[in-house]
Amino acid sequence: MAKRIQDGKLLYHVTAVKNLESILRKGLLSRKDVEDKGLGNNLVDIADQDIIKKRKELGIFQFVPFHFFEPTAFTGIVFKSHPNESFCSITILRDFAKQQNFQICTAHPLSQNPVAEVMSYNEGFKAINWEKAEERNYNDLISKNACMAECLATSPVTPDDFFMIYVANDGTQDYVENLATDILGNYKFDICVNTTFSKA
Repeated sequence: MAKRIQDGKLLYHVTAVKNLESILRKGLLSRKDVEDKGLGNNLVDIADQDIIKKRKELGIFQFVPFHFFEPTAFTGIVFKSHPNESFCSITILRDFAKQQNFQICTAHPLSQNPVAEVMSYNEGFKAINWEKAEERNYNDLISKNACMAECLATSPVTPDDFFMIYVANDGTQDYVENLATDILGNYKFDICVNTTFSKA
């Protein structure tokens, strides 16, 4: 039986493999930091402009969003809108997020039923509608919005903070391992194949 989302140990941030060189050099940055540092032209942009606008309104533009499981509805949309890109997921431990006092957005930022709220990690975790999230029913708006709750990490999240990078296949695994070695030398995180990102 699949583990409940609520009981998971990891948080996930999906990005294009092409972005990994910059991420390994500069850390995983918030959208605000990417814009402030003028790095946007060098990265594959998978963000939704309406969500970016809402993040600014909610005051969370300066954080790095992580989801509580994969694949999400967002992952599916990204795959369809970028059919020629390879994707991966950078993960961190939930315990690390809790220790670092990261915040939580209790539903999809655009959610109106219920309205997404930004809370401390402990408060936000309790406030997520886990029962609806476990349904993973993207035809039900409440369930879909609950599935898209976010953990908001302080930018930057450095490679020392990474737990694992999931990639689509063995070839990409070899590429990322070589890239990480070239940039970081020794690194603490694992790089593993997860067919979620294969688009198969």
